[in-house]
Amino acid sequence: MSVEIELKLIARPLAIPVIRQQLLLFPHHYVAPQKLTNIYFETEDNQLRGLDMGLRIRGFDDQYEMTIKTAGEVIGGLHQRPEYNVPLLKPELALTLFPPHIWPENCDVEVLQSRLNALFSTDFMREKWVVTYGKSEIEVVLDRGEIIAAGRKEPICEFELELKQGTVADILALAIELAKSDGLRQGNKSKAARGYQLAQGKTKAVLPSIPVEIDMQQPLSSVLSSILTYWQEQEERWLAGLSESRDGVQQVLRLVQQALECCNELAGWTEPLDEQLAAINQELSVAETVAETLCYSSCYLQCKLALTMWLVHFSA
Repeated sequence: MSVEIELKLIARPLAIPVIRQQLLLFPHHYVAPQKLTNIYFETEDNQLRGLDMGLRIRGFDDQYEMTIKTAGEVIGGLHQRPEYNVPLLKPELALTLFPPHIWPENCDVEVLQSRLNALFSTDFMREKWVVTYGKSEIEVVLDRGEIIAAGRKEPICEFELELKQGTVADILALAIELAKSDGLRQGNKSKAARGYQLAQGKTKAVLPSIPVEIDMQQPLSSVLSSILTYWQEQEERWLAGLSESRDGVQQVLRLVQQALECCNELAGWTEPLDEQLAAINQELSVAETVAETLCYSSCYLQCKLALTMWLVHFSA
């Protein structure tokens, strides 16, 4: 078992050559692109999703691996999930090869396997750099391809930063370096989550209302976590074409400003963020500004990453 710690950055195609050049500036080991095919499995009643599990078989170069990711957490876009991997001789499920303790009590694994069907697939080319940054070794991958489910397709174009050894602070610092270029935004959904959504049809979930003021009785880590969750939800919906979420993003930024003004713990941390917030709010005040332009801007992403770094720091 390993605990996967990664950060996802959705990319515009035009940003890719710039990010490639940035990665070459750091000590690294490069791996040429490989084609990866992943098949995800689920029961008709979504039993695995109900357990917050994701099950896949990955194939590359006639080699196969079965992986299950169990319940974890997302902290400001930083994904942390226990993961179990088992090599396979052929692309067929064999759930009994996983450690028994990962399953709920009274779960009949053989019956579960008999109920599983292929739900969707992700096919993409993966290019990889293993980068030495700070005191850490960080794997940076570029994935380009598509998610296929129920006759529908959705593009994949993203960088993923995964901590192999070292500190979470270094993975965030590297992300901030890459965010000096436009064309990236922080992603909160794994390929699997997007695949489930595509397979089952996208629903317009009713989001909780954004508070007018932050609750200063909460720990700072809770305040920052809530703000980042609201921000990501409103951003995703604005990018999906829901114009009312533009106002939601503005309200979230007001909460960020309140946090900067009210939280003594942030003293000395806020100067760059003040300038970034001013620039973002200026863009939002212009009626012609569209989600694709602002949400993929360097200033916007660096602001979110700074909040994520604070969240990790104050959660420690």
